[in-house]
Amino acid sequence: MGAFAPRSGDIQPNDFTLTLTLTLSSRLRANVFRERPAGRALEMSKRSSCHRLMKRRALQAIHGDRLVFGGLLGLLLLAPLPFALARDWGEALLTGLSFLLLALWCGLAVLGQVQWRQHRWSWVLWPLLLLLLVQVWALIQTVPLPVHWVRAIDPDLVVLRPDLARMPLSLDPYYTLRYGLLGLALAALFFLAATTVRTPRRVRWLLRVLVFSGTCQAAYGTFMVLSGLEYGFFVEKYAGIGVATGTFVNRNHLAGYLNMCLAAGIGLLLAGLSEVQHVNWRARLRAWLELMLSSKIRLRLFLAVMVIGLVLTRSRMGNVAFFTGLILVGAATLMARQQFQGKVAVFFVSLLVGDLLILGQWFGLDALLARLEETQPVTEGRVAYAPFLWEYIRTFPWTGSGAGSFYGVFGQFHGGAITASPAHAHNDYAQFAAEYGIPILGLLGVFVLATGWQAWRLLRSSTRLYQAMGFAGGGMVVWLVLHSSADFNLQIAANAATVMAIAGGVWGCQAVRHQGRVQRRAAREE
Repeated sequence: MGAFAPRSGDIQPNDFTLTLTLTLSSRLRANVFRERPAGRALEMSKRSSCHRLMKRRALQAIHGDRLVFGGLLGLLLLAPLPFALARDWGEALLTGLSFLLLALWCGLAVLGQVQWRQHRWSWVLWPLLLLLLVQVWALIQTVPLPVHWVRAIDPDLVVLRPDLARMPLSLDPYYTLRYGLLGLALAALFFLAATTVRTPRRVRWLLRVLVFSGTCQAAYGTFMVLSGLEYGFFVEKYAGIGVATGTFVNRNHLAGYLNMCLAAGIGLLLAGLSEVQHVNWRARLRAWLELMLSSKIRLRLFLAVMVIGLVLTRSRMGNVAFFTGLILVGAATLMARQQFQGKVAVFFVSLLVGDLLILGQWFGLDALLARLEETQPVTEGRVAYAPFLWEYIRTFPWTGSGAGSFYGVFGQFHGGAITASPAHAHNDYAQFAAEYGIPILGLLGVFVLATGWQAWRLLRSSTRLYQAMGFAGGGMVVWLVLHSSADFNLQIAANAATVMAIAGGVWGCQAVRHQGRVQRRAAREE
């Protein structure tokens, strides 16, 4: 019995039965459900390929408008070069290129190569509608209407043309049509900037292009003044002798352009400020050496060159607008931050001291101050225009005389009291009110103030380059509000295009922030 007794290592009958049962059940399960692992793998493979396809299409949509964005940057570089496009052919060139870029964007959108969300569209739609309303009104001014309709709208328009049975609201329909098309092109630039400038990387590229262009203009204008060559765009200057004009015709327009480029550069420099607190002198010395070898010092030199060029323009309101904007937008930047930052305050103080006292004294700040002190309202031609401008606006308060009609109409109001009738009013507010009517001037004012408000909101963003875009937009708005009272920068195609690009960048960045808030709110609700 002992020989046949089961050993401790042998399989017991109950163990054998259990093992056999488990083996058979596992084989049976494998045979019955043999297709499930294969089906699951196929389903997972389909999901993975679909995910990769969606990701590829999303990346194509994000980067599909690179060509449009590159074209926008190229147009901004080109615009100041040939007399700031302040010629008939220059305005036509800007109009054609803007419509070409818009057509390219629409083609990419039809092909699904452009990323555009409903939330962003709704955010940018209403400022775009404001701009389009202005241009639609300019086109309406060119439509011939029955004389009794025109008499009901504005009797003065009929008095000036009593022999016509049908007449447009514009007294110069040809130029009104041109201004309407140019305005549509500028609205297209606003739309393109709002749709393509949506990432911090693209914000950096936009601001860098403006800094580069402004630096070239300032360096060229400064060289021409200091060398005595006095050339503009490949031709000898016939105006602005002895002051910096760059490739612009008028020094005030170069000053206006440099104001916008300086705001872009200061925004970039502000975005690059380090928030690291150094605990000892070695760390501070290392940080200082790194700063001297970094791109920030190069950017600071570019700003210095632009300030020199701005001072050499001897533009009174241009310089006043720059330093006023620097103070106001700098204070807004400090207020927008959650806590006071000494580095930011020192940064703005250094800009004021360095640019105003050091560079200005070396390059003729005293001459600029002397020109400001010698300013007398009695001797200013712009002041002499004021009574006639007021009469002009009172004659056509609601409809205007037609976009672009100022040169042909203003002579009927001064009656020869001004020897040389000006082509523009030297006051953008007055010219828009006289040509488009006071209601349209109000629409443009709403657009500018709303852009300033969005720039203020960008200054409160946690993204550094969005803050830079906010500073550029705020500086542009302050300059525009001040300088428009003494000059006609918005009648210059290059400056108007730059204004639209900066404003579009502000609204586009704010639309991205709004879209992010909507997505986070939806995620919390789920």
